[in-house]
Amino acid sequence: MLKQTPHFTSPPTSAQFAMQGAWEQAWSFAIDDLPSDARVRAYLGQSTEVAFEVFFGPAFFGARFTGQAADVEAFALQCVQALRASSRQPFFTVLGAQLQWDGGDERVAFAEIGCVNAWRSVGAVRIAHPCDALLEFDHLWRTVENSPVGRDTRHPKAIEFAFEQPLAQWFGIPISDPEAPYPISRAIMHDALRLAGALAQRGR
Repeated sequence: MLKQTPHFTSPPTSAQFAMQGAWEQAWSFAIDDLPSDARVRAYLGQSTEVAFEVFFGPAFFGARFTGQAADVEAFALQCVQALRASSRQPFFTVLGAQLQWDGGDERVAFAEIGCVNAWRSVGAVRIAHPCDALLEFDHLWRTVENSPVGRDTRHPKAIEFAFEQPLAQWFGIPISDPEAPYPISRAIMHDALRLAGALAQRGR
């Protein structure tokens, strides 16, 4: 699973919540300034959906939960509690224990390349079969280069690998230079897709 790769083995650095996919208006906070349970409850109100992302430097993991308001609240609080404990134990170990979740299905459902925190507004390039993408990598690279994502100069870029079981979740790996104009690296993008292929082989 991607959580075992070097991108995700360091302690978390920050996190954020968003509702209805509005990441441009995400509620973000640093690992040394985590919100209280009361602030989390106030943010959620009676929402029946919330998404959470935790950053490990430029890499990130996210999950979306939909259900009754009380269940959504419990999910959000468990995410923050896992962040609080991450200085003593690995974040995914704590979160998995709280959610009774082992990390989910090994099979990547799809991948997308987009702009961090501007996925919807800029638009993303969807890769329906990421484990096979290296077979037509040159074509994919040209598609990304000519897309709004590839032409964007305002946001870091990442590739997200999406999993659907037991809940909607994704792992984001940075594929651009860390400074403006944030050009996508062909080599890093290739390596990320190779990683997805290796994981698929391991899961068979």
